[in-house]
Amino acid sequence: MSVRLSKEESEKRLDLRKETVKKVCLKKTDMSHLISRVAVVLDVSGSMTRAFQCGMVQATLERLLPLAMAFDDDGSMEVWTFDHEFKRYPPITRTNFYNYIADNKISARGATMYAPVLCDVGRYFIQEEPAKIPTYVIFITDGDNADGPDTDKAIKALSHFPIFFQFVGIGGFGTNGFRYLAELDEMDGRYVDNANFFAIENLADIDVIDDASLYTKLMDEYPKWLAYPQVREMIERGDIIDKQKRKLLKKLKRRNGGTESNAGDILSAIIDILLEFLT
Repeated sequence: MSVRLSKEESEKRLDLRKETVKKVCLKKTDMSHLISRVAVVLDVSGSMTRAFQCGMVQATLERLLPLAMAFDDDGSMEVWTFDHEFKRYPPITRTNFYNYIADNKISARGATMYAPVLCDVGRYFIQEEPAKIPTYVIFITDGDNADGPDTDKAIKALSHFPIFFQFVGIGGFGTNGFRYLAELDEMDGRYVDNANFFAIENLADIDVIDDASLYTKLMDEYPKWLAYPQVREMIERGDIIDKQKRKLLKKLKRRNGGTESNAGDILSAIIDILLEFLT
């Protein structure tokens, strides 16, 4: 890792990276004037311990925040962490980005399950904060999950809503690599293709991949998804979902029992929302 910059130097780098994002977006169809919500989901399973300790995760956040600064509706990036459970954190912004990981005491610990956090991301953007705006979620993990079937169900259900998932594998190039994510990238049975995947050894290191190349990879599939007629319709109906589904938010809270990790109940509730919306 490179030497840690001062806060002032880091802020200047954020601004430079924001301009790089804009230049990349100008080359993409329908991206030059895009307003979109941006979120990041961070793997905090035990195998990520070294990535947190060496500052790689903090540096990664600082490379991703300019995406939100460039086209998020309020310039912030929603944050989730996950292992076999999940947790929401305060949105990361230009004001609080420096030492965000340490300030929020985020560290690695458990196993790797994708479905619980995917369902909560869906619940947040579909039920709690619906809008006529697409949502772009960067999902960072260092290895395959232990809940493939539940993750399949979640991704298929969420394909009916205007949320796109960009999965990024970091490290993890062992025997199986990222076999599940590679298969998910080509998964059948979705309303629209709502996910993309690529892997890179170190997302934080500009010597591994420079900013322009990184943002180009991150933006590769998203504009194609935005161009689907089904996605345009879903975005236009964003607030209609809100009006139709207020009662289901209460139902979802009851099922969740106030906990953050009841994956089965959350998944069942999202599927209920989907079925009601489509009938």
